Amino acid sequence: MFIMPKKMKEAKGSEMYDLIIIGGGCAGLAAAMYSARLEMKTLLLADNMGGTITLTDLVENYPGFIRLTGQELADKLKEHALDYKQNLQLKEERADEIKKLGKEGCFEVKTGEGTYSSKTILFATGTMWRELKVPGHDKFKNKGVQYCALCLPPDESIITNSAIREIKDVTPVTNVLTLEGRFKPVGGFTNINHSGKLVKIKTRMFREPVLLTPNHPVYATNVIKGQGINYWKDFKFTEPEWVEAGKLKEGRLVLYPVPKEVENRDFIKLSDFIEADIEENNIIPKRSTHTTRPVPDKIKIDGNFLRLVGYFLSEGSSYKHTLNFYFNSKELEYTKDVESLLGTIFGLEVHSQITGRVQRTLVYSRIVARFFKQELGSHAHNKSIPHWMMILPPEKQKDLIKGTWRGDGCVREKDFCYVTSSRQLAYQMRDLLLRQGILPSIEKRNRSVLNKNVPVIEGRKVHFNHDKYHVYVSGPYLEKMSGILDTSHPYAKKRRNVMNYAWLKDGFAILPIKSVEFVDYEGPVIDIGVPESNTFVAKNFIVHNCDGALFRNKVVAVVGGSDSAAKEALVLTRYCPKVYIIYRGDQIHPEPPNMVRVQNEIKKGKIEIINHTNVTEIRGDKFVTSVVLDKPYKGKKELPLQGVFVSIGHLPLSDLAKKLGVKTNEENEIIIDRNSATNVPGVYAAGDVCDTQFKQAIVGVGEAVSAVYSAYKYIGDHPEIICV
Repeated sequence: MFIMPKKMKEAKGSEMYDLIIIGGGCAGLAAAMYSARLEMKTLLLADNMGGTITLTDLVENYPGFIRLTGQELADKLKEHALDYKQNLQLKEERADEIKKLGKEGCFEVKTGEGTYSSKTILFATGTMWRELKVPGHDKFKNKGVQYCALCLPPDESIITNSAIREIKDVTPVTNVLTLEGRFKPVGGFTNINHSGKLVKIKTRMFREPVLLTPNHPVYATNVIKGQGINYWKDFKFTEPEWVEAGKLKEGRLVLYPVPKEVENRDFIKLSDFIEADIEENNIIPKRSTHTTRPVPDKIKIDGNFLRLVGYFLSEGSSYKHTLNFYFNSKELEYTKDVESLLGTIFGLEVHSQITGRVQRTLVYSRIVARFFKQELGSHAHNKSIPHWMMILPPEKQKDLIKGTWRGDGCVREKDFCYVTSSRQLAYQMRDLLLRQGILPSIEKRNRSVLNKNVPVIEGRKVHFNHDKYHVYVSGPYLEKMSGILDTSHPYAKKRRNVMNYAWLKDGFAILPIKSVEFVDYEGPVIDIGVPESNTFVAKNFIVHNCDGALFRNKVVAVVGGSDSAAKEALVLTRYCPKVYIIYRGDQIHPEPPNMVRVQNEIKKGKIEIINHTNVTEIRGDKFVTSVVLDKPYKGKKELPLQGVFVSIGHLPLSDLAKKLGVKTNEENEIIIDRNSATNVPGVYAAGDVCDTQFKQAIVGVGEAVSAVYSAYKYIGDHPEIICV
C-alpha cells in the first residue's frame, strides 16, 4: 500500500517539490498529469513544451485517436495535465545543473531563472538530430548539405484563414494565403531540428521581423529607379524570382500578396451560428425569460451591419445577455449611429447611460450578445474578424473599416493612426486596407516598454497588460483613406510632394528590406506543403514551400533508412527528377504506408535505393557536386548529385543525467528497469532518452506512468529524506 508523501519543509532560497520532471514531450506531460493526480507537488521544466511530437504532421498509432497531428496530441496531454494544476507547475525553462544535497537530501535543479528542490527526479529529455560526420559536411552545410527541406521556427507566424497564426498551430484543415492571393489547403508538414543560423528579415511598412532558415526561398524583386528629375516617380521592377533568405540584402524588395478572394453575402441567418429556436422567422434562445425579445433570424449584410461590427471591434463588449458599446460622452455622433443601427438591424430597445465621461449604449439580448462574442471575440486583445467577413466585397468592407477606425483611430499631423491590443485585428486591418488599394504601415509596441513611462489620461494612470499594434496610413494614401472615413486629412492639402517608401503594384505590396541579421538558433523548424501553389505567406512576405524548390530539376540523395528518411525522399520527388536513398543496412525500414509510397516512386524511376553503403565524403566547389561512397555503385565510388539530405537518427539527450551519476548504455541511452528506475535512487527516466527498443509516444507514456508510481512509492518508503 502506498503512503501519501508528506508535505516537504520549505528550503531557504529554493522552491520545493515531490517530483521534478525534466522534459515536456509526451512522456513528460503524461508524467506530470499522473503525478499531480496523485497529489504530489510537481514541477515540469522544458525549453520546448510539447517536445518533438509537435513536429509530426500525422499520428495514427496512439490508442484512442484514429488520427491527429502531433501538436494536437501534445495539446491534449498538456490540457489533461493542467486539469490538476493545483498540484502542478509547468515552466518553460532549461535545466542546466542537477545535484543531490547529501546522502539523505533532496535533488537541487538549477535553471537560468531559479533554483528548485525535489525528493525525486524524472528525465524525459528525448533526443536531438544526429549529424553526418564525414569530410565536406561542415564546408557544404546549407550549401547542398541539408537537415531539412524547409523551414521556419515554430513560433514564426504565417497568414491562415484571413488571420495570423504561429506555424506550429497549423493543422491539416488549415487554409493558408498563397502567392496567388488566395487561401489554399495545407497538404502536409515537414519538420526537423535545426542547429545553426536563422535569418531575421525586417521590411519597411510591415515592421515585425520574420525568422527563417538561410536556405528558405523568398519571393523577391529589384527596383529600377527612373532617370532625371522624376526618378522618384518612374520606378520599375524586375521579374520576381526565388532567392534564398540568406542571400537577401538590405534594399532588396520582397512581395506580399493582396488577398483576392471575394465571396458576397447579402444575408446571414443567426441560427447558422448559434443554437436557438425559430418561431415565425424570429430567433429566440433555448432558455427564455419574461424579458426575452425575439430577434430576426435573417440579417442583411450591408454597410450598416458592417459599420456596427466595426464599432464593436473597437468599443464593444458582450456579457451574458447584454451587448455594450462605450464612447466618450463627446462622441455623440457615433453614439447616435450605434443606437440607430441596433434598433434598425435587430429591432431591439436601445438603452444609454452616462457615467462621468463615458456613455454606455446597450441592448438586452442573449442571442445578439452571443453572436457578437462568438464571431468577433470578447476582449480587446482577442478580437478578430471572421474569415467570411474578410472575403466580402471590398466595397462593403469600407464601412467595416470606418466603424473600427472611428472607435480606435485618430488623425495625427501626417497620417491616420489606428491602435489595438489585438494582434489579429491589426494584421486583418492591414489586409482590409490592401484590398482597398491602400498600403498601410504596421508596428508593434511592447507592453514592457509602454509601462516604463506610465501615461496619465484624464488624471488616471494607465497600465498596459498587452502589447499595442499601430496601423498607419500616410503618404499617397491619405486621400483614399479620407474618402473611406469621411474625414479629410488636413496634411493632404498642405504637402508639396509625396515620397514612396513601398509600392502597391499588380496585386502585390512591394516592400524594401530594411535589415538582414543572422541569429543563432537550436531547436525545431517546420514547413508546410501547399499542393499546386507550393507557396505560403510568412507574415510579411511570400516564401516557397521549402528549399526543395532550390533543388528543382537536380539530383539529390537522402542518407538514412528510417521512416523520416523515406518521408524526406518522398517530399523531394516533388522537385527532383532523381532521389537516391543511401542506407548502410540491408533494407530501409519506413512504416508500411510510406514503404508503399516509396515503392511506387521506385517504379516511376524517381527514387533509387543504394543499400549496404555509407557516404564517406562530400565534394563540391561552391556547392555540393558529388558524394564518395565506401563501395562502388554501378562501377563507381563517386556519385554525382547536387544535394545531400541527412536523416540518420537521433542522439539521446542524457548528458544532464550522466553528470548526476545515472548509467547509460553505449548509445548514451539511460538504462532503466521495468519500473522506469535508474541506478540512482529517486531518479527515473521515460521516453526516447531511455534504452527501450521501441521509440513510440505510447511507449514513452507507459514508461512515464511507471516512473511516477515508482517515485510515489519511493517517497512513501523513505520518510527520512530531508530537504533543507
